[in-house]
Amino acid sequence: MSLKRILVFLIVLSLVVSVFVDISRISVENKYNTVETVADLYNFEKLASNTGSSIQDVLSKFKENGLKGVAVPEVTLNRLQEIGDISLHKLSDVENIYNLKDSTGNAALAEYLKNLNDSQKKVQKDYIVVATNDPKVYEFLKSSLAKRVPSNKLTVLKKGKNFAFIINEDMDTFADQGLGFNKDDLDMIKSLGFDIIPRIENYNGIKDKDIQSYIDLLKQYDVKTVIFGGNDVLGNPDKISYAASLFKKNGVAIGIIDTPMGKKLQAGTEKFAKFDDYRGAKIYGLSEAETDKYDVNGIVDRWYRSIIERDVRIVYIRAKVDTTKTAAFNMKQNISMLKDINNLAQYAGLNLGIVKPLSPIHQSKIIEILISLGVVAGGVLLLMLFGLKDKYSIILTILGVLSTAFLLLSKYNDLGVKAVALMSSIIYPSLAIGYFIEESKKIIENGDDSHYVRNSLSIFFKTVLISLIGGLIIAAIMADSKYMLKLDYFRGVKLSFIVPVVVYIAYYCYKVCGINTFKKLSDASIKILNTEIKIWHVLAVLVAGVIGVIYISRTGNSPVIKPTSIELKFRSLLEHYLVARPRTKEFLVGYPALILAIYAAKNKSKPLNFILGILASIGILSMPNTMSHVESVLKIALERTVISWIFGVIIGVVALIVVDFIIRYINKRKVIN
Repeated sequence: MSLKRILVFLIVLSLVVSVFVDISRISVENKYNTVETVADLYNFEKLASNTGSSIQDVLSKFKENGLKGVAVPEVTLNRLQEIGDISLHKLSDVENIYNLKDSTGNAALAEYLKNLNDSQKKVQKDYIVVATNDPKVYEFLKSSLAKRVPSNKLTVLKKGKNFAFIINEDMDTFADQGLGFNKDDLDMIKSLGFDIIPRIENYNGIKDKDIQSYIDLLKQYDVKTVIFGGNDVLGNPDKISYAASLFKKNGVAIGIIDTPMGKKLQAGTEKFAKFDDYRGAKIYGLSEAETDKYDVNGIVDRWYRSIIERDVRIVYIRAKVDTTKTAAFNMKQNISMLKDINNLAQYAGLNLGIVKPLSPIHQSKIIEILISLGVVAGGVLLLMLFGLKDKYSIILTILGVLSTAFLLLSKYNDLGVKAVALMSSIIYPSLAIGYFIEESKKIIENGDDSHYVRNSLSIFFKTVLISLIGGLIIAAIMADSKYMLKLDYFRGVKLSFIVPVVVYIAYYCYKVCGINTFKKLSDASIKILNTEIKIWHVLAVLVAGVIGVIYISRTGNSPVIKPTSIELKFRSLLEHYLVARPRTKEFLVGYPALILAIYAAKNKSKPLNFILGILASIGILSMPNTMSHVESVLKIALERTVISWIFGVIIGVVALIVVDFIIRYINKRKVIN
């Protein structure tokens, strides 16, 4: 058996395993199909205040229109001051009031200030002072602060019915730290029939019994999902395993906040999720500032895009309140947004209700090795296109298989998985490009007697199917809960966009232009350098440079150049009607260019075939990149790919027919003249 047949066999084996894994992944994703709309309790109180209604009436109205859950944050000092349960100041401010009025309105605090000397007052001037006359609030704060503040930083004051606390902490940060839940809030939400989603906050020095207290509270209110508030997860850093084990034991899932690629998750999220067997659901919500910034359609579009493109299943809603409008207008626009996102979710084939966490999915290391065989074999085939001899190819194949297997079986498995995925995103588009160039060369040199549309379509589909293999391998090798929940993600997006284009240019020069030795490369370079430069050359280079800058800056997880407003509206239109929005660079640029490039070869135009081929390569390599967004639903990614093919073929064939008609017309006019 020849080496090429062995390599093809390895690719077929890898593809079969990948398809099997991808089908299993789709099955898991199909069960992760319930979208839950959740309101932020304290934010919605602002809407209630604006409308002059009670929070109970506002939430009941939203429940009638499809709201499923309410997120309840922990109480903070700022919150208690806002609702009038405490007074909150720095000690220096309280002292000034005391000096002016000889009273603070709180006997316990007045006595404390009276006994301070000047030196103590100077040291404690920035300490936090909390005062209250409510025994219930006092007992709550006494218990909560004792857990969160070291004893040498906390002074508890009590005199008759006056209570106060002196806290040696920074006001700006501590005043917004969670202090536990107001059970009145939880009881109210439960009485209205909502799914309660507590926003638990971690704190330094948390103990096992404190974590157990949270669990007891969750059980009391039949909580299914928790969202962590603050910058880290419950128990971080030392108690994560204990907290997660209790969550797992009691069937409580965690909400994983959807963050932009490259941005940090809450500290300890991946570790907590791992101990909880990756039972989680992704959450997306706009901040209050973003909610104020965008119009109603913009907000709904972002919610919907998060559901479709990033597999978000909890839409975290903050009310949009315009103080220049009437109360009726504000209620109407917020209910309208809720109805719109619910309708769009159902249009996308999803259910509305209480969110179900993503079922755990992982691949064995044997499966990962079998999948990686296709990448090793594909890489060797790519090198063979450039003339690598069989004896070296055999050595590379063996070394590639052994080194990849070793990496996947070692403690560096994560690195191995990402490396296989990255190489697949580079190798298979490059192989597809190689096939396209081979066919272009045959047509340019030997001509083509077959129908140009049929031949173009045949080459088109073979090319994109080769590239699709790379995407299916990526989707399979990264079919794991941590990638699907975006606790980790594909790395090297820019490389996967740049390298295949470089391969295209190199292989075109090697295969079509015959530059296969250093001397030929040197001669070609000298010829180019000696070319008389004309104005159109300069303009062409400038245009190419601008296109290149835009292309590179628009790739990756954090594009430098953002989509224009017109492009965003066009995307939104496609998303609302097609659900699986085709990628613009594929169906509007790459695929039509691929079809036109074959036509250029038929007309023996190497320059046009080459230029169109560069544009075609953008579409070819974009397809596996779609699959590299593992947090997206694979079924939708595949639908998006097929829709891109259909649209690209239609646009390409129409363009081809029009161009052929124009060329024939021009040639006919030349003959007549």
